Amino acid sequence: MFTFAAFCYMLSLVLCASLIFFAIWHITAFDELQADFKVPIDQGNPLHAEPAGCMLFCSS
Repeated sequence: MFTFAAFCYMLSLVLCASLIFFAIWHITAFDELQADFKVPIDQGNPLHAEPAGCMLFCSS
């Protein structure tokens, strides 16, 4: 059977692998967030487009 030292060694290998995986996952997740971010000025400032459309179609 396994000794306590062997069990601790295998547990440390699993924990180390999971920490490496989550470190890489966090790096890629934050990199995708920065890549998807768009400055509203670059998009033609669509923040004020909705009230004009509402004035045309919602007034009765």
